[in-house]
Amino acid sequence: MSILREALKQSSTAKFIVHAARFLKAISIYNATGSTPEYGYHSGRYLYFATNKKIYSLYAGFENFRHRSIKLNIDSPVGVLGDMRQDGATQVLNNLTTQGYHKFDVRLGSEVCDTLAEFARMTPSKPRVAGYENKRVLYDRNNLVANLYDLDPQVLLENPIIQNLITDESLLAVAQAFIGPSVRLHNVAMWWSNADFHNVSKDSAAQLYHVDMDTIRWINFFFYLTDVDTNNGPHCYVARSHRESPKEVYRDGRISDGDVAKHFKPEDAVELTGQKGTILAVDTTGLHKGKPLVKGERLLMQIRFAVNYFGSGTPSKVNVNDKFSPEFLAKINKNANVYSNGYF
Repeated sequence: MSILREALKQSSTAKFIVHAARFLKAISIYNATGSTPEYGYHSGRYLYFATNKKIYSLYAGFENFRHRSIKLNIDSPVGVLGDMRQDGATQVLNNLTTQGYHKFDVRLGSEVCDTLAEFARMTPSKPRVAGYENKRVLYDRNNLVANLYDLDPQVLLENPIIQNLITDESLLAVAQAFIGPSVRLHNVAMWWSNADFHNVSKDSAAQLYHVDMDTIRWINFFFYLTDVDTNNGPHCYVARSHRESPKEVYRDGRISDGDVAKHFKPEDAVELTGQKGTILAVDTTGLHKGKPLVKGERLLMQIRFAVNYFGSGTPSKVNVNDKFSPEFLAKINKNANVYSNGYF
């Protein structure tokens, strides 16, 4: 058996075949159970780079073909992202296709951002550090135990502002235009970052360049809920790296700034700064990172839509209670294919 394992390590063809078989088996299990075996996720990551992303494009195309008859029920794609009727959505898609990101002209209102920031201060969150996996504490800059604090999806989805955002029809219109008919709400997250806790792993904090591969095809919307300048941890993106990148840096794992600088022009590494309320749409198959904070703090919210729930980070069911209004649940049911079998 050990001889066989060693032979597989030495043969790239054999290795590819094994990973392909595992990936296909995992898809079959996912289709039957809704769960992804861990080996399938890791084999998918291997095949992503081995096929120069083609395996993910093929799988996403298959999912969209299977669900080609699904149409979102959108009354008017005008909302938090602005007017996302034909011209507006086309501009967003063009920027995502060519650059890999889009910064919207409109912002969330200042009052909305302040309300969410107060909510995030008053709601216990999980410090992203060993020993706090099952503990929740209030984020307090004067009593820090980590540089990152994550709020739980349950409390986020109970918030009426976030409920309005995840069902916003301008958001849905862009998500479907980018992903296709098989669009699903994949992830809702919010976290604090701060510059005052110094025992930090840049790797675990996603503060080194990397490529996301949690699922098959997706789009991330980022909302800055505090002002973000060059010192407050802006999202950094290597423009056009989602389209063409050298293998030396477009690979699994974390990539240093120095390695990125060897293969891209300085102007390609873009810092996406903005006042509170700034909204970004990002294709994180491109090289990106969160810049380490030099001072202050940052509150960021992420809403991700994906083609399905294959992979890691599959949303867990929330407890639907009296904080989920009938009006909100009606919006969920209006586009049930987007929300069912995930959080709801």
